[in-house]
Amino acid sequence: MARIDFAAYREDLIESLQACLRIPSVRDMTTAKEGQPYGKGVAEALNWIENMAKKDGFVVKNYEGHVVTIDSPHTGKEKTVEVVSHLDVVGVGAGWDRDPFSAEIIGNRLYARGTDDMKRAAVLVYYAFKILKDYGIPLKNQLRLVYGGDEETNMDDMKYYRWRVPAPDFAFTPDGTFPLCIGEKGAYTVECSSQVPKESLILSLKGGEGSNVVASSATLILKTSNSKPAEVYCNLHNIDAVTHKIEDKVQIDIKGVGAHASTPELGINAIVQALALVSEAYQDDYASYLFERLGQFNGEGVGIAQETKEMGKLTFNLGTIHWKESGEIMFEIDIRYPNSTDSRWLAEQLQKSFPDFEFLVTYDVPWTLQDANRPAIQALMQTYKEFYPDLDQELQISGGVTYSKFIPNCVSFGASLPTDQKIAHQANEYICIDSLETLLALYTETLRKLGQLEEL
Repeated sequence: MARIDFAAYREDLIESLQACLRIPSVRDMTTAKEGQPYGKGVAEALNWIENMAKKDGFVVKNYEGHVVTIDSPHTGKEKTVEVVSHLDVVGVGAGWDRDPFSAEIIGNRLYARGTDDMKRAAVLVYYAFKILKDYGIPLKNQLRLVYGGDEETNMDDMKYYRWRVPAPDFAFTPDGTFPLCIGEKGAYTVECSSQVPKESLILSLKGGEGSNVVASSATLILKTSNSKPAEVYCNLHNIDAVTHKIEDKVQIDIKGVGAHASTPELGINAIVQALALVSEAYQDDYASYLFERLGQFNGEGVGIAQETKEMGKLTFNLGTIHWKESGEIMFEIDIRYPNSTDSRWLAEQLQKSFPDFEFLVTYDVPWTLQDANRPAIQALMQTYKEFYPDLDQELQISGGVTYSKFIPNCVSFGASLPTDQKIAHQANEYICIDSLETLLALYTETLRKLGQLEEL
């Protein structure tokens, strides 16, 4: 096999990545229509990868705006390996120091929403695929790149695709952290709705960008003109907040720190801060009731805290809240749970904690766990060790939700390194561009091995 000049692809790869990052591919149902079921931005991103692949001479298929696939040449007799990425991104949120879709390079960093999760990896595997084609590397198995547009919300894209295309013999998604994620916690998201007691001091409370994100901002309006308790409390507890008096009311704008819902300990939840403030500074009973149950990211407040050797701790995130002046309240909870329980038990515990609430389950997928000894997984681990022998070699369990939930025989393989800062879904999301060439070489070797394996 000819020696591959990966450096020759570097500038083109960075330019393509910047082009992809400049597309604001956040799900927007106000612009959804036939052929773009998740809105204009997501459709633009899928069309971008489709057009690039066609220009490069690949076999491409667009599944009505849900998924785009790119295939290697095949005879129809070989095994199939899918590499599954998503081009949609979460909402921007608060706290950015620059335009989140400018794809600005400052020093060694490329800043944009979606750099880490997961447009870097999506573009890297495309270029790895292109290199195999450019160098004429022979393959025994069919390789297929799959690009979806709804991973960050409901994964309706993958459900649509899987109904129409048989499951692969093996798959991986580069939507996690190296070395390799062999399993994922279960994911359970629920909307909780009720009426607020009239005696509560809170007139309204709104915050959060989505259930799967630690709320980075919240706006609280109180039925009082006395802002002093709030100001003292925020100063004492180092809460980043601005207080305004509006006639006979007080508005408090709270700024937290966003993070992925699977790692809530890495963020500061602005909604939880708002509830704590009203509970402790104003001695509000209903705020105390909610804070006691919703304020801990291990679920202890609702009696569901647990941990297993294989998968670690359960995580609990209060993602959004809509507390209206009319007295209606709705909040979203995101729970990632280990292999010691199931969603039925979680639902029972939530009902006990909130007997006056109605519940709407919006997401419910069980935990997954793959066989570490299968040849394809061993090949992935071998490749990782070749490129990063000095980094962590332990197989991982993820609290995130990736396409592995909807694709049989699928694991998560990169693209973040164990030493990388965890910045998915956060403000000022970035990647280090000096890592791209090594990652490109790694994924090229990964695709070559999977394409040539006798047994997967």
